[in-house]
Amino acid sequence: MTEPILFRRSDLTALGVARPDRDGTAGMNRVRRGVYAPPGSIGAALDERYLRLVHASSRTLTGDTIYSLESAAAALCVPILGAWPTKVHLIAERRSGGRSQLDVVRHCIGLEHVSTVVVDGLVVTSPARTAFDFALSRPFADAVVVMDAVLRLYPESANEIAALAEAYGTRRGHARLRRVIAFADGRSGSIGESWSRLEMDRLGFAEPDLQVKVTTDERDEFGDFGWRVHRILGEFDGEVKYRSDRYRMGGSVEDVVIREKNRENRMRVAYPSIGRWDWADLRAGRLERTLVRAGVPRVRAVRPPAAYSAR
Repeated sequence: MTEPILFRRSDLTALGVARPDRDGTAGMNRVRRGVYAPPGSIGAALDERYLRLVHASSRTLTGDTIYSLESAAAALCVPILGAWPTKVHLIAERRSGGRSQLDVVRHCIGLEHVSTVVVDGLVVTSPARTAFDFALSRPFADAVVVMDAVLRLYPESANEIAALAEAYGTRRGHARLRRVIAFADGRSGSIGESWSRLEMDRLGFAEPDLQVKVTTDERDEFGDFGWRVHRILGEFDGEVKYRSDRYRMGGSVEDVVIREKNRENRMRVAYPSIGRWDWADLRAGRLERTLVRAGVPRVRAVRPPAAYSAR
């Protein structure tokens, strides 16, 4: 997303629009107090709407502004688990106090070891620092999803994350931080795949390998999850596979289904057992049944959902 077109109330007043959110001729959309977007410019995607709110805050906030947590993730195109928040998150010096107002939350934890990047005019915490902050302040599942995505989208961040963890030492939350880092894997290709791994771990199943290469008919296929010794594959079917033109390659949804079925049949030569699931299965708790039917072994007892706090 490029930097959106936004107007402060003072800008519109200078143009003769006294009440931009009520003036029928102007038809402006209020993004946040004192900031408006032109008609038709606000998309339906929730991540785009939230990012527009972040940009809108930059029009009125004063002083040095560094966006963090979900606000940085949105700018960096890093997905999160659950809904985007309704508040903008900033990181600030400790001495600035804990002043938060309206839709802005200031996390006054200091700027030591805070590296930043500029994205479409916004100064945000670096991908590594963003993942680091999630690991220290958000539930385990939320933090893993972000850490996975950062390692996938910004693989060069791995060294910075390790350095941040080393510098953090044994302060409060260090055990959770190191647990998130140990669990995260940049090979996880989507939120659904990350959540699937979290559920597999919670349910006590053996740890899978990721992006398992299967050579079939002199071509390489890749399964999302694999238990090589047991000749089992696991496949998460995200909706993007059937909705995105990049995957449909100009064909219909039916074409994608047929291609997937043919691909699965090829992989079954080497991996006779393949379990498939989608978002509906994850939300309804059906992953356990799918993995049991596929023959995936358990290595320990089931942990309670609270241990992961997936939203």
